[in-house]
Amino acid sequence: MRQAISGIVLAVLAGPAGAIEVSRSRDIPAPPAAVWALIGGFCSIALWHPQVAACESSGTREDLDREDNEPMRRLVVAGGLGTLVEAETRRDEAGMSYSYAFVEGPLPVAAYNATLQVRPNGTGATVVWSATFDPAGLSEVAARADIEGVYDQGLDGIAREFGAPAARPR
Repeated sequence: MRQAISGIVLAVLAGPAGAIEVSRSRDIPAPPAAVWALIGGFCSIALWHPQVAACESSGTREDLDREDNEPMRRLVVAGGLGTLVEAETRRDEAGMSYSYAFVEGPLPVAAYNATLQVRPNGTGATVVWSATFDPAGLSEVAARADIEGVYDQGLDGIAREFGAPAARPR
């Protein structure tokens, strides 16, 4: 009995058992500072991601009657698929990264937390987009494929901004 209770406590402390990790990256033939200048603004995703028709910065979660004061963005998904609301949870200008969490909208995930980062790579840069999440309404395989597809399209969009051809991110 004691072992069973210990196992339950460990499972609760470890978090959701179904959490999925996704990480995609793309080498960009441009200096890291130039890449960060394009993608580093929390609402600049509308400039380079083909699935984002518009982005509106809404200030903080206070605007949505939330307790914390994280910067928020509303993403209008292309093709009339809805609006996503996301909160910036961490920003590191020197490290050229920001992290964000999904708040609401038509995304097949729960407990979604992601990071977008630019890393130096020789004379160019590597953009890394990673996340952890739980599938919601889809199988793990379908949810992973959905998020990977979103990331691949975004990374190709960044590459196009710097004159690189579309390629399969690694």
